[in-house]
Amino acid sequence: MAILILGGEDDAHAVHMLHHLRQRDADVELWDSRWFPSSMTVAFDPETGSGRLRLPGGRVLAFDEVTAVYWRCYNQVAVPHLRDDGQALIAGNDSRSLFESLLIHWKTRWVNGWDAFQLHQTKPAALAMVAALGVPVPRTLLGNDPHAVREFAERVPKAIFKPVQGGAHTLRLAKEHLSDANLGNLAYAPVTLQEEIEGTNIRVFIAGERVLACEVKTGEVDFREDPDPKIVPHLLPKAVEEHCRDAAAVLRLCWTGIDLRLDADGRYVFLEANPSPMFVGFQARSGLPLTEALADLLMGR
Repeated sequence: MAILILGGEDDAHAVHMLHHLRQRDADVELWDSRWFPSSMTVAFDPETGSGRLRLPGGRVLAFDEVTAVYWRCYNQVAVPHLRDDGQALIAGNDSRSLFESLLIHWKTRWVNGWDAFQLHQTKPAALAMVAALGVPVPRTLLGNDPHAVREFAERVPKAIFKPVQGGAHTLRLAKEHLSDANLGNLAYAPVTLQEEIEGTNIRVFIAGERVLACEVKTGEVDFREDPDPKIVPHLLPKAVEEHCRDAAAVLRLCWTGIDLRLDADGRYVFLEANPSPMFVGFQARSGLPLTEALADLLMGR
């Protein structure tokens, strides 16, 4: 029985897990979506849910031979160039539709699955679902209404802003950001505004029921801006562990990296959860056994 890693040789975390699982004598293969349809074949029977893959090296795997898929990154399909634009559009849509049908319907253990990644693409809904659990979250406004943005800035004098879905780092909201010219850019895209929770960055990794947390010491608003943060293990209170498990469950995550902020009053505030977190750097600095925890999850241990 095999494990697949959805990702390519150009992704360090995918390759890291491939080598680690093989060292543990697991049967594991990379599964790069860009191989489809030119160098990987798929056969899928929607009535029975059965099917098979033929990987570029020639190995054939029936769907029921795959016990788990680690969704590291979905790089879309890569249709060979066609001169006719109409044919290229149809070929691209057909290839994407079939491949994504596997991501949606294949009955195997996904780490993580389609629903989890769709929720990550719609972060406002994900934050609302976590807040509904009673988990503390920052005061937040999402939208493109300049009047509402100014009203939020008046109510929350210490605030940050960032993209709704991601793609750029977090910045502190300053007076110059509220100019008519800057707010005019909201006609192009909405923004996330949040109360800045001052305190300590906490990253919580969840692998099944296992919870491993670390503290990220940095002077940056967004610790990803710090090239050399100090990262040490952090012991979470049991109630906060349960909050993290509950948040992961409602977001359909069996493997995740959750960002919390520990404020001066001892309150742990939920910021977001990532369905495919980078972890090798955290492991190297903190000593937490993150690779082993993920491998155990994939191997069903």
